[in-house]
Amino acid sequence: MKLRQPYVTSRSTPAAVAAAVPPAAALPKRRNSACCRHLAAACPSGSSSSSSSRLLPVARSTPSGLDLSALGIEVPDIDAADIASYQQELGAEFDAAGVAVTFNNTEKVVEALSHGVALVDRSHWGRLRVSGGDRLSLLHNQSTADFKQLKPGQGCDTVLVNAQARCLDLATALVLESSVMLLVSPAMRQPLLQRLDKFIFPADDVEVSDVSGRCGMLTILGSQADDVMQELAGDAFKLQGEPYCRHQLLRFGPGAPVIVAVGSGLAIPGYTLIVDQSGAADLYAALVNKGCVPMGEADWERARVTQGRPAAGSELTQDFNPYEAGLCHAVSLDKGCYIGQETLAKLSNTNGVKQQLWGLQLSCRATPGAAITAAAAAAEAADSSSSSSSSSAAGEVLGRLTSYANLEKSGHFGLGYIRCRKGGVQVPLKGITVLVDGQPAKVVDVPYATRQLPSAGAADSSAAAAAAAEDSLQDRAAAAKQAKAAEKAAQEAAKAERLKAMQERLAAFQAAQQKPKQQ
Repeated sequence: MKLRQPYVTSRSTPAAVAAAVPPAAALPKRRNSACCRHLAAACPSGSSSSSSSRLLPVARSTPSGLDLSALGIEVPDIDAADIASYQQELGAEFDAAGVAVTFNNTEKVVEALSHGVALVDRSHWGRLRVSGGDRLSLLHNQSTADFKQLKPGQGCDTVLVNAQARCLDLATALVLESSVMLLVSPAMRQPLLQRLDKFIFPADDVEVSDVSGRCGMLTILGSQADDVMQELAGDAFKLQGEPYCRHQLLRFGPGAPVIVAVGSGLAIPGYTLIVDQSGAADLYAALVNKGCVPMGEADWERARVTQGRPAAGSELTQDFNPYEAGLCHAVSLDKGCYIGQETLAKLSNTNGVKQQLWGLQLSCRATPGAAITAAAAAAEAADSSSSSSSSSAAGEVLGRLTSYANLEKSGHFGLGYIRCRKGGVQVPLKGITVLVDGQPAKVVDVPYATRQLPSAGAADSSAAAAAAAEDSLQDRAAAAKQAKAAEKAAQEAAKAERLKAMQERLAAFQAAQQKPKQQ
């Protein structure tokens, strides 16, 4: 590691130190992001207990015993390596964007996911901070989750959709005291930032900022994740057994609180940790020292595909809606109007989902985009168990492969959208054999997918009430129109009577004028 030169050395006397200290304005600032300053504001000052102090390093002193921090001097980090430097020491290989792709330890990662703990650096994912008094209203109106029911310390998954309820991205939202942190897909942070900004009006008290470069994001996942966090944080860790997305702040160094949230991003137990960039490498190293197995992006992608989490650009595109993507858990129909709500409510009320995302146990390699077609055996089984109108002929295109993963010793696996309705009849898919690019594959369920459409009871009641109100308004409008027409007719009749009376009086007058002339 490269040693950075401190401002004063340990051989200086206190007087020399005082004389050598440059003005405060001349001191370079430690890396401490705006993101972390907001997090620090959320932590009560002086609230660190004896248990939480396990995450706090002791004050730095020089070999002579001089405590520089007591003099108000900010000492530069001696071992200030970033995460990439530490990953490189662990044998990581990187892509062009600097993301650790592999540690060449796939077997260890697979074992850790099942019986231990794996650690993946997700700092290249997007983190958008939404602040201001109208922050919940903005997210409530622009995505599928019910944000107005959430309190600080809670969170949820939500799908950002367009007006036709087609998917843009799946985001995880963590509600903090004065902001909401949105965790979004790596390639979607700028498009979503621009999209949300477009829907902010001058009178709205809301601001969206990209804090991705100011903080790191690490995820531990596996059956022993609770043990690792308990060992790392001691009694300060309060999230064991808490629901998904529940989160708390823990201290990991001066001015660098860590957001710890329940959930790994997959259907695997775990926690996601968000920390100021200046403390990310230290936290990564601490987790490795606790026994977490480093996991590269290639292993994360394999886990994502086998778990069935849809990814932006593959399963989350403007060709599919959240129900089709297996994201029913992220959709609320009871929160009132929001973008895409009308389409989603209609699909739910009519059970109108026509295709679904499923796992595919492949017999060989396959390329995303390959056609999924009906196999002869599946067609014969469908003929024997359902009406001909709902069966698929051998070779008929049922869908497309969207993702592929080589599981090495475990074979090949993929994700794909498959038609689940034909002729108005629901077609059972689980366990059937299909062809992917002409090769047999078995359709299997995936842990991440939720297919139960959200209850539309409240939505139906609201719709019925709205319809009744609309009918009432229409009836009142019709009655008012009839009354107006009747009033107009009465006015016309009265006018005709007056005209008739005037004509009669005129005729009488004219008759009276003619009599003297005749005499």
